[in-house]
Amino acid sequence: MRFDDLTIATTAHNNAKMCVEMLRSFETSVGQVSEIVVVDDRSETPVALPEFSSPVRLIRTDNALGFCKASDLALRAVDTKYALLVDADVLFQPGDFAGGFSEFRNGPWAWVNFAQVSFEGKQQASYEQPLMPPWVFAAGNQIFSWWQRFHRTPAPERRDQRIARVDAAHSSCTLVQMEAFHAVGGFDPWYWQCQSDVDLSLRLRQHGYGVGVDLGYEVRHEGAGGKSGGAARVRDLYRSRIHLYENAYPASRFYLRPLLFLRHLAEVVWFGIVRLFGRDDRLAMRVDMLKGALHRYD
Repeated sequence: MRFDDLTIATTAHNNAKMCVEMLRSFETSVGQVSEIVVVDDRSETPVALPEFSSPVRLIRTDNALGFCKASDLALRAVDTKYALLVDADVLFQPGDFAGGFSEFRNGPWAWVNFAQVSFEGKQQASYEQPLMPPWVFAAGNQIFSWWQRFHRTPAPERRDQRIARVDAAHSSCTLVQMEAFHAVGGFDPWYWQCQSDVDLSLRLRQHGYGVGVDLGYEVRHEGAGGKSGGAARVRDLYRSRIHLYENAYPASRFYLRPLLFLRHLAEVVWFGIVRLFGRDDRLAMRVDMLKGALHRYD
C-alpha cells in the first residue's frame, strides 16, 4: 500500500543499523510513503542508507542537536500534509495501520501515537496520564503509582473509532498533522529529549487540536516507556519536568525544588543505611540526584 500524503521523519545518532531495520519493517509490514526524511544527528560514523522503495532524503547536522531539535528539524523538512515521526528503535508489525491513518486524517487529530509493546512482549505506555500535580512528582514513584490508580485507561469515544483522546501522547511513533505542528511552533528548543512530546501535546490541545493514541495498531519499541538512557536521561527527565511544571503551575516555583531536595536527601540517608548491610549501587545515583536538585539537574 502506498501513502502519498505521508512522510516518515526519523533521527539517527550512532544507531544507523537500528534505523535501517525500522524503515525496512515499515516497508515490509505497512507499505510505501511519499518520502523518508532521516536526520543524522552527527553520528560518529556518518549514516549510510540502502535504497528503499520510497525516496530517501538524508540530512546530516554539523553538531549533535539532541532528540528534540533533531526531530524538529526532520519534521520541518516534511513537504506532505502528514508525517510519521518514528524512533529508530521501533519495529512495525503486520496490522491495520491504514485504518488508523484514515481515522487520523478524517478527524480532529494533530498528534496520535500507536499502541506499543516491548520486544519482550510487555505492554508499554504510549501516552501520559493527565499531568500529575507537582507534589505527586516530588513525592516519588510510590505516590505516583497510587495516584495512577484513580485514572482509567483511555478508550475511544465511540465503538466505531479506534483513536482515544489523551492529555499527552509520546513521540515514539506518532502521526503528525503538519499544519497544526507549524501553527504551534513545533518542538520547544529548550528541551533536549524528555518531556518535549508532553509539552508539544499540551500546546496542541491548548490550540484546539486533538491528541490521541491509536489502539487498533501496535508497534514494537525497544525503548518504550522511556526506560533507556541511564543516569543522564533521569537527570534530563527531572530537569525537563520541573521546567514543564513551572510553566503549567507557576506556584510550583516556590515549593517543587525544595520538596525534591528533601526527597533526595531522605533517599541518600536510606540507601546509605542499606549500604552498610551489603552491596547496593543505588546510593551513588541518589547522591547524584541530590546534587542535581541544587543545580537544576544540569
